[in-house]
Amino acid sequence: MSQDDHDHHLPTLQAPVKALDPHGVQIVGLGTMLFAIGTVICWWQLPLLSGTGKEWWFSTALVGTGIGVLALAVLLVLRRRRLR
Repeated sequence: MSQDDHDHHLPTLQAPVKALDPHGVQIVGLGTMLFAIGTVICWWQLPLLSGTGKEWWFSTALVGTGIGVLALAVLLVLRRRRLR
C-alpha cells in the first residue's frame, strides 16, 4: 500500500464579489438600444442596402429589436416579482 491511496482535493474559494446586474436588465437594455439604433440607420440607408443586396440587414436589426423588447419586458416582470 502506498500513501497516495486517497484523492487530494484542493479547496475551492469563491470570491465575495456581487454580480454587476444579477437580473440582466442593463445588458439586455443596452443590446436592444443598439439594435434599435441599427434599425433606424438601416431604414435610413435602405435604398443603398437594396442596391447592394444587403436589405436583410434591416430585417435582422428589426427582429433583434423586437426580441430585445420582449426579453426586456420578461426580465422586468421577473425582477419585479423577485423584489417583492
